[in-house]
Amino acid sequence: MIGLRTLVLNYDYMPISLFPLHTIPVEDAVTRICNDTCRVVFEYDRKILTPSVDMKWPSVIARTDVKKIKENVKLRPEALYYRDHGVCMYCEKRITLHEMTCDHVYPKSQGGKYEWTNIVSACPKCNYEKGSSLPVGRWRPKQFPIKPSYYQLLEVRKRFPIVIDDESWIDFLNGWKSDVIVRAS
Repeated sequence: MIGLRTLVLNYDYMPISLFPLHTIPVEDAVTRICNDTCRVVFEYDRKILTPSVDMKWPSVIARTDVKKIKENVKLRPEALYYRDHGVCMYCEKRITLHEMTCDHVYPKSQGGKYEWTNIVSACPKCNYEKGSSLPVGRWRPKQFPIKPSYYQLLEVRKRFPIVIDDESWIDFLNGWKSDVIVRAS
């Protein structure tokens, strides 16, 4: 295991996902290439050291078959963070993805479900203080939670920095409006 990751693109050369950025270990990418389910788009400048294979580790691969983008975004912390623009929906304080908590607007104890229209980003302090309070007064979210489309989230995601493993990935981040940071190898 060498720790490198490969960016996976759809047939149309768009990233499969940015929630999170869809990458796989380079070893898995080689398997997909050998199985003809993906083709190499860019390579790292490092050869695979084996007598039976003469190739470099893939940095970017693209699927060989056409698959539709999954426009139904799953409710995951990262997607929620971007839907709520990286802000606590109660105190409006900027929060990082790592400090964000997921809060039930209508508490679970009151029958609230874990679904897009009932979950908001909250800082730990507000989430703790709210407890199982109903969404009235101070505990009414500043924005009503909605189920976002893939494209709505994508536009918000492009306003936040992204960390990537290889400079060749930049070509596939069309219209990125924030910093693109290439991780030091």
